[in-house]
Amino acid sequence: MIKKITFLCLILMFLNSCGYKPIYSKKSQGFEISTTETYGDKRANKILFSKFKIFKNNPDANKSFNIQINSKISKTTITKDKKGNPTQFSLGLYIDLEATDKLDKKFQKTFSESSTYDNSENKFDLRNYENNLIENMTEKIFSEIILFLQTNS
Repeated sequence: MIKKITFLCLILMFLNSCGYKPIYSKKSQGFEISTTETYGDKRANKILFSKFKIFKNNPDANKSFNIQINSKISKTTITKDKKGNPTQFSLGLYIDLEATDKLDKKFQKTFSESSTYDNSENKFDLRNYENNLIENMTEKIFSEIILFLQTNS
């Protein structure tokens, strides 16, 4: 028993000093986002807006960006059964980004993600699954936006 406790303490000491640092922490970025304007789908914009908060008021920033985001979600039916009921859907998220720095230099890019999924008899579960897909696609696009801003700063 004492050997297990000693082993556990040693592992915790080694893992504690491994040098872990979050990738998207404010301290490691060379830019800040001063203003954010969002248009389009409210669910995706709410997620992006909350994630951009960590990049506001960075005193160590080399560049400052004003960002405009226009998001669009499209849901289409891919396949139907013999009765005409949908059996498979496609969900797409499209985000148009326009970033302007202090020197009025503009950067524009469109980000997109899509996913296909099967229909469900339980519409509540289907709606929850769609919301989870939108959240996951938005988080993936967020990381692409940060990478885009890092390479253009």
